[in-house]
Amino acid sequence: MSFLNTAINANEELFELLHVKGLNASHHHLFAVGAGGDVSAGIDLEAEQIFIKHLLPFGEIVSEESGVIPSSNAHARIILDPIDGSDNLLSHLPYYGTSIAYFENEKCTQAIITNLANGDVFIKDETGLRQGKIGKKDFTLVTYNAFSKVGIFERSYCSKKAHEKLHDAKIKYRSPGAFALSLAYAHDVSFVLYEGVMRSYDVEAGLFMCEDLHTFYGGDIFLVSKDKEIFDKIKSLFISN
Repeated sequence: MSFLNTAINANEELFELLHVKGLNASHHHLFAVGAGGDVSAGIDLEAEQIFIKHLLPFGEIVSEESGVIPSSNAHARIILDPIDGSDNLLSHLPYYGTSIAYFENEKCTQAIITNLANGDVFIKDETGLRQGKIGKKDFTLVTYNAFSKVGIFERSYCSKKAHEKLHDAKIKYRSPGAFALSLAYAHDVSFVLYEGVMRSYDVEAGLFMCEDLHTFYGGDIFLVSKDKEIFDKIKSLFISN
């Protein structure tokens, strides 16, 4: 079975855990600080075990929770965020998912990001970026949404400079709280903006999916947009003349 099909199966198992069996008290229990620097909840660790079971034969796993998990296949590396937006999940806010990037010879060649709240699945390989649904076999090519009205500004709650600049420029945005998932929706929204230190677990799959979009990374500001006019306008807010 292919890597992407196996990753889809793992996401389906996790989706069933969340929506059929449901969360229990152990999933809310907090454990030690994970490799990514955040405190791991029980659901983070259980989700990680599901992905390890399915994906470890394909290559070494670098997970936000447990760090490096060696594999007998030394030729590939998998960057994994088992639950992207776990605070949302545990708060019953319907915007959380998973992020998986597959690297061969230090190059990302396949990726999957899943919205575990509504079942949206984004996959990309040599055939392009496609979108489908958990439990369905049909995937369609992702195209640009020409009618987007707002962008996404992740981590806006701790912004030191971007929030004020966007406010003054009258640029609308939302801050849903799952960066990898937001990057998966970059072809739909006006832009995705992030202020702060980016971690590999959060961005590798999303960056691979956004290769055809306008991208800027300078200092602690990351911006991606399908719209050149919006991209240039926001970028100019952070570039000194």
